[in-house]
Amino acid sequence: MSNNRVEAVERALEILNCFTEDQSTLSLKLLAEKTGFYKSTILRLCGSLERYGYLTRQKDGQYRLGLALVSLGKIAQNSCDIGTIVRPIIESLRDCFNESVAFYTRSGNKRICLYRANANRAIRHQLEEGRRLPLEKGAAGQILLAYSGGEGEPFTTIRQQGWYTSLGERDPEVASVGVPVLTAEGKILAVLCISGLISRFTATRQRECAQALQVQAQGLAEQIDPQPFLDMS
Repeated sequence: MSNNRVEAVERALEILNCFTEDQSTLSLKLLAEKTGFYKSTILRLCGSLERYGYLTRQKDGQYRLGLALVSLGKIAQNSCDIGTIVRPIIESLRDCFNESVAFYTRSGNKRICLYRANANRAIRHQLEEGRRLPLEKGAAGQILLAYSGGEGEPFTTIRQQGWYTSLGERDPEVASVGVPVLTAEGKILAVLCISGLISRFTATRQRECAQALQVQAQGLAEQIDPQPFLDMS
C-alpha cells in the first residue's frame, strides 16, 4: 500500500463510511461513537464535507449523505460498468440453483455487494446492490481477508481449497458459499457467492455450488479489467 496518505482525508472518508442502509442519518454523538474522533474534529470535517455536497446537516442536527455522492456514484459506475459481463453470469447461477447470487468487492474495511441476483422464491436471502457489510463475517468477507494476507484459520484452508462456506456467521438462518475471482498472479478482484437458507445447503450442495462458482469466477477474471478492483482494495 502506498505511503502517500493524508490523515485528514482518511478521517473524512471514515465519517462517510459510518452511514449505512440502516443508519442513513447520524447525530454528532453517534458519529463520535463510531469513529472515536473528538466532536470538535468531526464538526470541522463535516463542515468541509457539507461545503462540497458530500454531507447535509438537517434542521434537527442529524447528518445525512449529500447529493454530490449520487453524481460521483453514477460516474464511477459508468467508468467501471462491468455489469454487462457480471449480470448474465450471476443470473445464470441463480437460475441453476434457485438461490441468491452476489458479486462482492472490497472497499477499505468493508465489502460491497456490487451486483446481485436474488432468488425467484418466496423464502430467500434478500440483499440490495450497494449494501456495505463487514469483512469479518460471511463467506465473501472471509475470502477477501484470506487473499489479502489473512493468517491462520480459516484463511489457510480457504486458500488451499479455493472456496469457503459460511453457516450462520452473519445471519443464523443463512448459508453462503463463495469463491474468489483472481488475477493470473493470484491477486483477488472480487468474490462470487451463492446464498440461501442453511437447511438447503447440505455438504453435497455446498460442493456443487463451489464447483459452479469456480468455473464462472475463472471466466470472469479473464474478461474484466482488474485495475479498478485492485485500486479499491
